[in-house]
Amino acid sequence: MTSLTLVGVTIPIARNLGVVDKPGVIKIHALPTPRLGGIGIVASVVVWGYFTQTLLDWSLLGLLIIALIGVLDDCYNLSPRVRLAAELLAGVALGLHFWEPLGWVALLLGLILVPVMSNAVNLTDGMNGLASGNALISALGLAVLLWGASSEVPLTLVLAGSLLGFLAWNYPQAKTFMGDGGSLSIGYLLAMCWLIAATQGITTFLAAGVMLWFPLYDMLAGIVRRWRSGKPIFDGDRDHTYDRLDQLYLRNPARTVLVVWITSLILVLAGLLVNSVSFWLGIGLSLLVVILLFWVAYRLGSL
Repeated sequence: MTSLTLVGVTIPIARNLGVVDKPGVIKIHALPTPRLGGIGIVASVVVWGYFTQTLLDWSLLGLLIIALIGVLDDCYNLSPRVRLAAELLAGVALGLHFWEPLGWVALLLGLILVPVMSNAVNLTDGMNGLASGNALISALGLAVLLWGASSEVPLTLVLAGSLLGFLAWNYPQAKTFMGDGGSLSIGYLLAMCWLIAATQGITTFLAAGVMLWFPLYDMLAGIVRRWRSGKPIFDGDRDHTYDRLDQLYLRNPARTVLVVWITSLILVLAGLLVNSVSFWLGIGLSLLVVILLFWVAYRLGSL
């Protein structure tokens, strides 16, 4: 209810401020739509993160940094360099949060995973409910994977609950979008969950990566696709794997999103399997998942 209420409050605020996402060449919505729903998601996570004592100190600071830069980007269209600088700063904060169990590895992972996950989630935010639903399923999978391993694991459920409240406003018909303030923050929180997995060992870290693979895979496929066509690798387009699936077969964005959700659920189950077998067998299974998804991207013409 917290997220449901807070996201709803952002809708008239965004309209009054003129922070709306207008229809365009590579956009599929037909009407200007408020794009500050991410503020409601983040506010809900902060409230329940504090209440459950799972989001404090450095980790909270990192979230606030990346949420602020995302909202400013929604309002003022910041340069990629400014965004990247904020993502790296948030990554340092997250690394410092995990300094005690992981040391320098925490800083390295924070600097890598925060920008990577934030931009990966941002790039999958191309259909109603896609990025948020995918993250919701991943968060629930991570909750199962990590339950009992750390006092911070309830953060996965806090994130899932906050995303569920947002989905009520965003799927199947969007009354609001999460904007960069939401997508970057969700990426940050998923990176934090991935670091929690890292504290439990390399196999659990690998399993969490499998669960989070869809946005990473879609981002990598997009980079390869644009590089092969001679375009800037971070330019937007409508040739993502989910776009091609919709264009070639389903022709219904809501159904396409459901297929992505099912894919995410399969990845969660694969991650649980990876965590239950030996390390090298887990490596083999993970590579099989990677190869399979890139084969799908190739067949869809998304590479």
